[in-house]
Amino acid sequence: MPDLISASHFGAVLSSVLVDVFGTIGFMFIIGVGLIERARHLRQARAADATHVNSNLAPGPAVLFGEVEYARNASAAVRVDVDQDGEESESSGVWTHKWTEKNRRVIVEPFYLRIDSTKRIRIEPTRDVFLVDSMDGVIRVELGKRTRYAELVPGEKVHACGELVLAPDPEAPASEGYRSSRQSFVLRPPKKQSMLLSSEPLGTRFRDRARFHGRAARFAVALAVVCHVFLVGFHARRYLGQTVDASITKLDHYTTTDDDGDTVHHYRVFLKPSNAPTIYDDVDAFAFARLRVGDVVPMRLVPGALSGRSTIGPDVTASNTAFLLVPIVIGAWFLYKHKEGTTQPWYMRSVVDTGSGRLEESMPHVPKGSGS
Repeated sequence: MPDLISASHFGAVLSSVLVDVFGTIGFMFIIGVGLIERARHLRQARAADATHVNSNLAPGPAVLFGEVEYARNASAAVRVDVDQDGEESESSGVWTHKWTEKNRRVIVEPFYLRIDSTKRIRIEPTRDVFLVDSMDGVIRVELGKRTRYAELVPGEKVHACGELVLAPDPEAPASEGYRSSRQSFVLRPPKKQSMLLSSEPLGTRFRDRARFHGRAARFAVALAVVCHVFLVGFHARRYLGQTVDASITKLDHYTTTDDDGDTVHHYRVFLKPSNAPTIYDDVDAFAFARLRVGDVVPMRLVPGALSGRSTIGPDVTASNTAFLLVPIVIGAWFLYKHKEGTTQPWYMRSVVDTGSGRLEESMPHVPKGSGS
């Protein structure tokens, strides 16, 4: 009876697809992507850390580090405003709210970077500047509207990555001579690229992303281990078991009642392989009707402490619960990609913030007696 199979088990081919393709290759794929992304971001972090800062100033690509100073008569350097609309919802008496980005504005003005006590460089960013800074400013416009912003302020220390050129600088000391000119080194965006302004070490954002991908890979490893622990019977039958003949010593048809009060039929077969104790397994009604006491049938026998994992039939099969590997692996992948997007810093994604309570409760607190 080559088609004999344990009840609630998949066939050998489908069992192998579920365990090997989803349970093994699927998890290995997620783990591999996480480790590759981790290694890539660590390489970028090392390259950023190795960047020569404030080296010999000469025309061409440059990375500068210093303190921000506003230009004369200016009131800003670089500022990114993110306008958000708020909404609130209630579930079972519990209120939550969410702020969703609707618009983003970039304000740029030429400013200076104080390199040392005697030297400062004019910075001329454009509106496509890539600002890496904390978005810690909030302006509440009304109950359901607010603006979060990140801003470079005087005295803040930043890295500036761009291209140095000799260009007019209205605040540079005038050169001596008849045709004096106020020219100096000016940092501008590289051709067809954005200028990078970062208030954190250049490698930090890459190391942060490397840590995220490393955690994702470790989570996938842990999840894979848990799943395969539940598949211990399948692995025992595959790696420890062997196909042997066994005699049917007893056939038992009995019933139980489920939670809904319905009758459930069970068809149990008691098997006695040579040189091994009696083992029982369940089959479906169709197979049960064909079996007789004394028949010799194949079974997958697991020796020793795991003998209870033995099954009727010649093939290595997995329980129907192995199908859960499909949503688990696919869900793990989509969770990974979702978190990859939502955990990006604000300058890499649309800004969405959530919180508990109603929108009114998130309004800034104004002490009694204070002016409006």
